[in-house]
Amino acid sequence: MTPLEAIESLSPLAAASRTPRPADRRPPGFTPLAIRSERCKGCELCVAACPHQALALDTSVVNPLGYHPVRFVDAVACTSCAICARVCPDVVFTVYAPPKVALR
Repeated sequence: MTPLEAIESLSPLAAASRTPRPADRRPPGFTPLAIRSERCKGCELCVAACPHQALALDTSVVNPLGYHPVRFVDAVACTSCAICARVCPDVVFTVYAPPKVALR
């Protein structure tokens, strides 16, 4: 085991980001993430932290605060790891885990 693998094995964030949640096991219409884009200041910390590149800055929209908010671009890639919510200084994310019935 390399030193990097040893560190990653101890990190709960790294383990959570590798949790497989295939889209075919999710109920139809399930969305793992809700974003309060009216509160987002576009700092892009969540975009950089997302291990699955499921978030991007929406440059076509300006929110009431005058910023380009983040948007959810890939629901299939999202594993509900909540790393985005942990790094967000504006608390704009609500992360939902898929219902247990969907995981069977």
